[in-house]
Amino acid sequence: MKVKTALLSLLLIPTFAAAEEDPIRFGGLSYPLEIKLPAAQKEGAVVYETPFSETPSVSYDTVLLQGEMPEPGVNVELLVKSKSIFAGTARYGIETLHRFPNGRFWARYRVPLTRQPLKLSVIDRGVKSPSALTIYETELLVREDVKEETLPAASTFTYVPDPELFYPAGGPFKLIRRADWKALPPKSEYTPHAPKYFTLHHTQGHYPQTYERALSEIQFVQDYHQNAKGWIDIGYHFLIDPLGDIFEGRPIKVVGAHVLNHNTGNIGISVMGNYHPPANNVFTDTSRDSFVAIGTYLKETYDVNVSSFYAHRDIGNTDCPGDGLYAKKEMLRDLIFTPQAQSLPVNTGAAVPLTPAQQKSLRQLLQYLETR
Repeated sequence: MKVKTALLSLLLIPTFAAAEEDPIRFGGLSYPLEIKLPAAQKEGAVVYETPFSETPSVSYDTVLLQGEMPEPGVNVELLVKSKSIFAGTARYGIETLHRFPNGRFWARYRVPLTRQPLKLSVIDRGVKSPSALTIYETELLVREDVKEETLPAASTFTYVPDPELFYPAGGPFKLIRRADWKALPPKSEYTPHAPKYFTLHHTQGHYPQTYERALSEIQFVQDYHQNAKGWIDIGYHFLIDPLGDIFEGRPIKVVGAHVLNHNTGNIGISVMGNYHPPANNVFTDTSRDSFVAIGTYLKETYDVNVSSFYAHRDIGNTDCPGDGLYAKKEMLRDLIFTPQAQSLPVNTGAAVPLTPAQQKSLRQLLQYLETR
């Protein structure tokens, strides 16, 4: 009976495939959506509604949104416009809600397959104190077998990834390992690959200003990727917080899930925070140095060349990594692929000192290369 129950539970795990990479656009509104929640409203009152979205380019039957909900006494319902002008709209409640203790949340909605515009309706369900609801992202999905990541049939076998798939212990930059941030195990076996190029992302979420908040954020991202999107693990290979800490996502030698149809051979590096207007998070010098350290390692270890460094929007239909971070791409490329040029000012022979973090990264890289 236990085996039969386990089999049934695995078969019922939902899987999703991205219908498109860009978010739902609501009548000129920009993400993040900041929605004020006044207290002492009548329970059941509609606090806020978005305009209807633009008509999606593809059909969908699943809607995801993620953000921050410090006040739990609020509900977000989904309204989908009917094909008939006489039928009005259909209203849908949340199918699944995961809300972390710090207020980070994701919600999933199921609707009949459609291409109709939709909007969000925020409802007071007992807001006790003035607060705000932040929605960082809203996505359309189709519930179907995932093309690149399909969950396995039931098995009593416990998957233990080969240690050779991971970034080596003697590597040139410090890494916060999966065990240190309490990562959950993958839901299926990884697919090995050889790194050939890498892509810059932002998480389009919370901007953690302490190590503890960064730990909570990466745990949220993994939960969102595994349980909302139905992927086998967190999609990125590395995540960088504003303090410059580098967190280990998927093993470096396995296929990730971060650019639709462009994952094999592609290393996903995501900077925590939101760098697209009206959001204006700061890309810190320590984050920059950490990204350069990863990129330099990929260049030297896997012979990745300068034409193999992308931002997500270069190869996907998305605003990621945001206008603010995308503007840093050329600087990051030069620091990784022509670092000697970055240490000299134009038309002089005088060297410009590297920052302490850059000096440390360079020393570690040289030491690592000497041992290869």
